[in-house]
Amino acid sequence: MKKESRMENKTFQLFPIGKLKVEGGCTTVHIMSEYRPALQHLEFFSHVIVFMKPNGKNTFPHCPEDLQRVVEESLQLMVQLRNNEVDVIVAKVLKVNMKKGIVELDYGATEDDTVVFDLKPYFPCEDRVKDVKAPNFMKQWPEWRFDVNKDCKEVENTKDIFMNIQLEDKHLLHPIGKVKKINGECFLQLKNLNTDFFKTIKEFSHIKILWWFDRFDKSNFRKVTQGNPPYENAPRTGIFATRSPVRPNPIAMTTARILDIDVKNREIKVSELDAFDKTSVVEVIPYIPALDRVNKYDVPKWLKHWPEWLDDREGGFNRGEIEMVDGDIQAIKKYLEAEKEEAEEIINLFQKEENSKIHSNEIIVRGARQNNLKNVSCTIPKNKITVVTGVSGSGKSSLAFDTIYAESQRRFMDSITASRGAFYGQMAKSDFDQITGLPPAVAIEQKNVGRNPRSTVGTLTDIYDYLRLLFSKIGTRHCPDCGRGVTPLKTAEIVKLLELLKPGTIFSIKPFDGKEALDEFIALPQESPDRNLYRKRLKDTVEAALALGNGGIIVTIDETEGFLFQTREMCYHCKKIFFQLSSSTFSFNNPDSMCPVCRGLGIQLEIDTDLIVSKPEASILDGASNWWGDLRKFRKKPNANWMKGEILALAEVMKVNLELPWEALPEDFKHQAIYGSDGKEVKFTYENTNGRKGEIVRPVEGAYNIILRLFKENSGDTATRLTTAFMREQTCTACNGERLAPEGRLVTIGKTRFPETTGMTIEGLKEWIKDLPKNLAKEELELSIEIIKELYKRLDGLVEAGVSYLSLDRPVPTLSGGELQRLRLTAQLNSNITSILYVLDEPSTGLHPKDHRRLIKMLQHIRDEGNTVLVVEHDADTMLAADKIIDIGPGAGLHGGTIIAEGTPEEMIQNLHTETGKYLAGINDTKDASKRSRKKPYGWIEVRGARCNNLKSIDAAFPLGVFTCITGVSGSGKSSLVSKTLYPALAKYLGSSDDIPGEHDTIEGLEMVDKVISISQKPIGRTPRSNPATYTGVFDHIRSLFTTTEEAQKRGFKQNRFSFNSKEGQCQACKGEGRKCIEMHFMPDLWVECSVCQGKRFNEETLEIVYNGKTIAGVLEMSIDEALDFFINDKKISIILQTLSDVGLGYIKLGQSALTLSGGEAQRIKLAKELCKTDTGKTIYLLDEPTTGLHFSDVKNLLSILQRITDSGNTVIVIEHNPQVMIHADWMIDLGPEGGDQGGTIIAEGTPEEVAEIENSYTGKVLKQILDGSI
Repeated sequence: MKKESRMENKTFQLFPIGKLKVEGGCTTVHIMSEYRPALQHLEFFSHVIVFMKPNGKNTFPHCPEDLQRVVEESLQLMVQLRNNEVDVIVAKVLKVNMKKGIVELDYGATEDDTVVFDLKPYFPCEDRVKDVKAPNFMKQWPEWRFDVNKDCKEVENTKDIFMNIQLEDKHLLHPIGKVKKINGECFLQLKNLNTDFFKTIKEFSHIKILWWFDRFDKSNFRKVTQGNPPYENAPRTGIFATRSPVRPNPIAMTTARILDIDVKNREIKVSELDAFDKTSVVEVIPYIPALDRVNKYDVPKWLKHWPEWLDDREGGFNRGEIEMVDGDIQAIKKYLEAEKEEAEEIINLFQKEENSKIHSNEIIVRGARQNNLKNVSCTIPKNKITVVTGVSGSGKSSLAFDTIYAESQRRFMDSITASRGAFYGQMAKSDFDQITGLPPAVAIEQKNVGRNPRSTVGTLTDIYDYLRLLFSKIGTRHCPDCGRGVTPLKTAEIVKLLELLKPGTIFSIKPFDGKEALDEFIALPQESPDRNLYRKRLKDTVEAALALGNGGIIVTIDETEGFLFQTREMCYHCKKIFFQLSSSTFSFNNPDSMCPVCRGLGIQLEIDTDLIVSKPEASILDGASNWWGDLRKFRKKPNANWMKGEILALAEVMKVNLELPWEALPEDFKHQAIYGSDGKEVKFTYENTNGRKGEIVRPVEGAYNIILRLFKENSGDTATRLTTAFMREQTCTACNGERLAPEGRLVTIGKTRFPETTGMTIEGLKEWIKDLPKNLAKEELELSIEIIKELYKRLDGLVEAGVSYLSLDRPVPTLSGGELQRLRLTAQLNSNITSILYVLDEPSTGLHPKDHRRLIKMLQHIRDEGNTVLVVEHDADTMLAADKIIDIGPGAGLHGGTIIAEGTPEEMIQNLHTETGKYLAGINDTKDASKRSRKKPYGWIEVRGARCNNLKSIDAAFPLGVFTCITGVSGSGKSSLVSKTLYPALAKYLGSSDDIPGEHDTIEGLEMVDKVISISQKPIGRTPRSNPATYTGVFDHIRSLFTTTEEAQKRGFKQNRFSFNSKEGQCQACKGEGRKCIEMHFMPDLWVECSVCQGKRFNEETLEIVYNGKTIAGVLEMSIDEALDFFINDKKISIILQTLSDVGLGYIKLGQSALTLSGGEAQRIKLAKELCKTDTGKTIYLLDEPTTGLHFSDVKNLLSILQRITDSGNTVIVIEHNPQVMIHADWMIDLGPEGGDQGGTIIAEGTPEEVAEIENSYTGKVLKQILDGSI
């Protein structure tokens, strides 16, 4: 709100560009010399809009007497409504002399030397209103502007006109309000104006809105005088002959229809306004036909085809469904002679190119001591795959990411020019003795999925960009109003097409909208001797017809069927113009191309009345509604709160008993309480505890309308609270979730629209692209062949990566870490860069064992392209496919950090002294798990008819009191069933969430559960200030301990002193961040350690307090296992730390930034926090891939914890692919058979032994191998 207040207090300066002079009864605008080039081509416009300083004496000296009265009365009205010192008038252009800087007008200004601020050409499609209404006192006024034709005497002397213009006072404009855009509707919020203004404006149908192009209010933009307009075939033009925002004064004017006026809230709803949200409004002027509506107009030839009226529909576009019709170019093909020349066969269009391997050498690391590494030395063979494995916290990432990758990045920075060297020198160097042979490195991690809803699978992989390019090259646009195909052709292309008509075809050619044909033809055979003469006659006729038809002609065949051919980008039937089709037409991030309602998000926020009254079984006195709150308490102690008072007043008028449950109240009362009383007033009297009395008489506004009003008027925290509490995301009704404006949505290739391709799965789009060349004309194929090949290559790579089920429009924030990593990995496959070191973090995460082979092929392909692959991984298949394995351990944290084994997979299998060697050799605990007895459930939760996303109306039964594992290939529907259906249903039933469950019929058995906990892999915090200590609450206990020290008590330090988020305790230089940001502009920002606190985050006084020899910063630097030993005598602290250690997190630091934690680590921290809470015995724990980042030995520990949970009678449901977890489950539900549309059914369910017997289950095959002892 503070930011908006600053905007309202802002002023905008107008610079004079010239003066109005009255000489010999003529009015001339004299332009200052520096702005005269801006007049280029203004002479082609019949009328101009002049922005000038008000002078109070405007007249038309050459118009009839009755019109003089019109002007005088209009002037009085303008003075009454004026809020800023700027007038806008429409004038006829009589003559333009760019050299002298003179524009002669038919307008009279009897006060000489009036300052002029801007000239804009009169565009009929922006300024000419077709259906206009004015107040009753204007009924007798002319409906058109009166134009005067008069020859003016040539102006000779202009030398001294501008002598004093720079000495005048500053011309400042003050904002009178702002533009507010919500769900495609446009409002003018004019809080600074009085109610009389609105009552006067209400009599008009249209207004002229003056607003400020704030982003172009810069000196470099304000000096521009000429540019290249984005109009079809337009030459370089002076900016006074355009409506460009780049001009000496970035003031804009838009004519709009008034749709509604809310006098009380001082708000005007208008038709489409091409200003951004929150744009400052500087003036609102009534549209007066007698002054503003031009009857006979003229525009330059490049604008002749533009519409002659303003499009003032609500929203500016057709919101209904459009039936698309083929253009006439497609329709006329039935009359064309088949081309004798056959299309070339496309051989090996999608064949993969082979790359030769590059000779290998080594990266040598000596004496690495980063984090817990203990003077590690190793070699990484170049152009090979090396897997680094070991237990969690052993030092794998410290070697791969924090040493090798970090040093490569640092050296790259050092190689950049010395002028920047001061910045790069601040990058901390990893702790090691020597690294040689280090190539440039790329890290592909699972962190930082991102929260930007505009990022999708398509944009992340660049496939969206290639599709945009493809459709801009060969797509056919369709008119958003009538659906007809619009395909502009060059004149030569039209002639060539007509030459292909079957011999003997009789056809005529006339201009579009012409009455008579210019000529009639009989199509000749190709070999006719008169062919050249026929072609010339045809060409001449087409050119003549196009000139007369503003770029459009009608070709009538056999006097029956007419076909439109055109050279302009417009729909001739609707008079709608288009800009040239380009890739930006399909960008939902481009303000001009995004859906104006949802602004390119595909979703819109709608008030949900079920959230207003969330407990209809209760009375509204007792909290049925979160909106009205505790009305019983308010009724006892009332005040002037009308939002609560109106409901009590309404109940009194309608004699409604509010003690009854909301669902039992009369429907009419409930409707008025939610939507208002439609103007009927109610009276609310109150007397508060201080004896203050009052009476409010107003119509009931209704909860829905109040929430909507507050949402429109506010932003930031207030809007967030409203959206969280009372609004839901719904698919945008204007674009049907397709994100684009109608123009982009209605471009087709064949019968397929652009958004339909972006809604396909990767597999589906690959098949569409594969079939596309067969359906294209030869010319289309020539234009698009390279784009098609690149698209196919990228899609094929994504299929190989095991993400074929993902749709291109899937938002990136909804992806798992593994899915995101595989998408990034595929992008690197397509980069064609060699000699790079790729460092990957568990790329197998989220993959079913069935898909591991595809991932391995990708890694081998990257290697074979001449790159080095270094992978942190626990998956056995990936390790066995590697060229080398490095095993770090033996334990975590202080107990790790050494290389306990390294070599080829074959050598590792022979080494049975390590956990990794045993596992690869097949010596593990999975066989023992199959012998243990499975727990029996105490009940079931049954989901019937689940249809969320790709689920095929399935029935799923979840046993209670046991450990259930949900399996299936990626995209088979696991998350849709558990996270999108089961969890929201449980949470809603238990009152912990209002999220709507995925579509289903019924869910039975919910009453047997009293708590549900969903533990996802989302970060535990969004900023570096969040860490394991703060998230679990253990830091509060630690800070409390520090306040008990003698020195802290002597200085009066409270608990807040030991927080890096408080001003008292934090380092003032870095504000408790421990680091500072250096903006790189051309690269991601660079973070360096704070030089004042050396990264400790606290100020010097706070660090002087010591507890058992440790400062508060020193405690945060301790690992969880170290801290457990340190605080062993404090029961509260040690319980939390022991639980964190039990879930395999003993190696992470207490103060480690949440942003550096993997998804698996974040999930286990959440699990530990929940395990520290009181156990109910009827709790369901939902976990998504909890083994992410865990070594085989760590998985054993996790399984024992999950076992402990079910031993207490609780239920554990995990989504998991890890065979170790599957074989230990009491019950399994296997979804599939494939991902996406080919998934969504239950393939198998039962104990692991029962699932192993299902032949068509991929999971069953893996279990069968384990039970048979083959793996």
